[in-house]
Amino acid sequence: RMNIMKKITILGIVLSGLFLTACSATGNVEKGESSSYKTEKTNEAKSEKLTEEQQDQVILDEYSKKITDATPGLIDEYNAEATSNTSGLEGLATISNSKVSKLAEISTEGMSKMAEVMMSNGSGKQDTYNEFSKKLTDVYTTEAAKITEAYTSSAQ
Repeated sequence: RMNIMKKITILGIVLSGLFLTACSATGNVEKGESSSYKTEKTNEAKSEKLTEEQQDQVILDEYSKKITDATPGLIDEYNAEATSNTSGLEGLATISNSKVSKLAEISTEGMSKMAEVMMSNGSGKQDTYNEFSKKLTDVYTTEAAKITEAYTSSAQ
């Protein structure tokens, strides 16, 4: 019975993270928000007149690295906060969700940049955007699962 509860909780965490990612991506594009920092790679993508695919690949590489680099620290934060949790499984799930949400923010920012490329420099068609945003979502999902794994381990 506990095993089923864990699976349901894990599924809920992953789905809520993906939902946040999808909802946030369209909101940021509509508002025209951009990050306060731009990396050299993103600037290179714009200045060298790369194709839409090349620009999206630069963004994918950059944001995949940001997500994978952030994950170990977020797991450490989760583990540190989990030791002082006094709210049982619900408290652990809340802590885990907050860490997964940080990865979702990074993923959303990357997808927003891809959407900007599509609208300003690209064909305006969603095929390339969909292809590269899915790849970034896959990286996010893989890394979010590592945080969820820390939650599952601590919930036993």
